[in-house]
Amino acid sequence: MKRKTKTILILAAALAAAAGFCWWAFLAPAGTAFQLYDRVNDTVVLRVPARAGDKLSLEIEHSFEHIPWFEYYTIREDGQFNLDAIAVAGYGAGIPAEMDVTTRVEDGLVWMEGINSVFPQFSWITSATYMKGLTLNGEKIFDFRDLPDASRIRGEMITIRGFLRNDRP
Repeated sequence: MKRKTKTILILAAALAAAAGFCWWAFLAPAGTAFQLYDRVNDTVVLRVPARAGDKLSLEIEHSFEHIPWFEYYTIREDGQFNLDAIAVAGYGAGIPAEMDVTTRVEDGLVWMEGINSVFPQFSWITSATYMKGLTLNGEKIFDFRDLPDASRIRGEMITIRGFLRNDRP
């Protein structure tokens, strides 16, 4: 009877260890990433490690005024995006000119700061002409001109699960 109990305990411990390893390898939260997802083709076009406090910036060209436009975001603890500032080379059609935020002019750009608008995710229909680059912490991570014009893209923070999965960034 003693030998049978010992065998059962060893098997239970081995099963618990295997279950723990499988959870760690495939299900445990292993970090977060910023992901661009093509909503029409159901494909990931970019996935890079990112976390709360990281800075994203988007460079576009105004479609009518043909002037540079930059948007600056901070990734929040809850995985949403805080629009911190906009820098644009003037005022014109579609440019927010009457926001109640700090505004200054520097190096030919009008800076609107302290905006603090929150976006749970980004939903873009891209333009091969007017959408330019996306940077993370000052490093260029994506060029929207590499996508077909009018691609339907979603940008979002995701939780990466499992330390041994092959789809990690």
